[in-house]
Amino acid sequence: IADLSRAKDCGASVVRVATHSTEADISAQHIGAAKKMGLMAVGFLMMVHMLDPEGLAEQAKKMESYGADYINLADSAGALLPEQVKARIEAVRAAVKIPVGFHAHNNLGLAIANSLSAIDAGASYIDATLRGLGAGAGNTQLEVLAGVLQRKGIETGLDFYKLIDASEQAVAPIML
Repeated sequence: IADLSRAKDCGASVVRVATHSTEADISAQHIGAAKKMGLMAVGFLMMVHMLDPEGLAEQAKKMESYGADYINLADSAGALLPEQVKARIEAVRAAVKIPVGFHAHNNLGLAIANSLSAIDAGASYIDATLRGLGAGAGNTQLEVLAGVLQRKGIETGLDFYKLIDASEQAVAPIML
């Protein structure tokens, strides 16, 4: 809680309260404190491949009841297939009244496909990083996702060419 307060003092306006997908009950204190501080609180369920869609829906409802502003499902192991992502997003969306997001890892090379599946299932938020920079095999590659969404006619407000430039200038040098 003290760390949340320091983060707010430094200008943070959003906090992710992350738990294992089966342990949403341990997030109540931190989500509640974040809301009292005026922060946007994201309930972040990790390792969602380890729980079936119905179980995830129950965990998401807990986070919603604690005051979470949206629920983010993290395929932390990059183990899900697109149809499994779809089932989880749909189950959680049906269970809560707040938005649902998705965070993919690319262990099976499916981060883009899984992010698209999440979007098709109604996810409002998609995590992505330039060049897919992230833990393990990385995350959804932002510039690729932006290009695919542009091709699909989905307006994101992202500038594909500026993302390519940013990835070359900021990320490529540290990936050597």
